[in-house]
Amino acid sequence: MPRKPDEFNVHILLDGGHREEIRVKGPKEVTKLMNDIFMGSPGEDFIRLPKELENEFLIVRPSRVSGVAVEALFNSSI
Repeated sequence: MPRKPDEFNVHILLDGGHREEIRVKGPKEVTKLMNDIFMGSPGEDFIRLPKELENEFLIVRPSRVSGVAVEALFNSSI
């Protein structure tokens, strides 16, 4: 029986080599995050991405995101 991840780390690579990490609770939140980044309004509009702490956000332009990697986290691996 396959295990289900408890959380997901989303690693965002920005233009200029900056890296940011966002932790989300479930696959639906990962999908919403990907839609915000890649399917949102094109151009130079800012989007707000949640960070680890409550009321902490990362503000980015979707056009400046170079890549995204999603890592599944299990309680036994933390």
